[in-house]
Amino acid sequence: MPRLNSKLAAVLIIGLATGLTLLSRSFVRPVNCHSLCGEPAGAVCPTGACRMYEQRAGLPLPFLVDAPGGGSPTSGWGILGEEDLPNPLFFLLDVGFYSLLLWLIRYIVRLMRGKASLELLAILLPSGVLLAFLIAGFLFYRPFLSR
Repeated sequence: MPRLNSKLAAVLIIGLATGLTLLSRSFVRPVNCHSLCGEPAGAVCPTGACRMYEQRAGLPLPFLVDAPGGGSPTSGWGILGEEDLPNPLFFLLDVGFYSLLLWLIRYIVRLMRGKASLELLAILLPSGVLLAFLIAGFLFYRPFLSR
């Protein structure tokens, strides 16, 4: 089997990672938002209602967040729609996450076939750990995500 050119492999992996990131839009939380919650802050919203900025899509980081204004009709507040623009930083971090995951899978396969050395693992593994900590920091720092 011919060896895949490393530049072609990079383009292919980034393309696949972008595709996986776009597919992660289907991971929407909370799931059943159909209207805007009119209850005061701290009160429980009725079933099917969400507050502004509450509905999000994307995995591991939500790169789509419901945002009022900016052309969003008032009937669309509280739910995700086409008018809700992606957060470019979170989108790129998600692409980076999936790229690193695909690179690690490719590297492990090459290592098992005896076509790679352990030296590259010294670069990929710390990069993966750093990216995982970065994503975990964003996930647990909720005020940053809510805007």
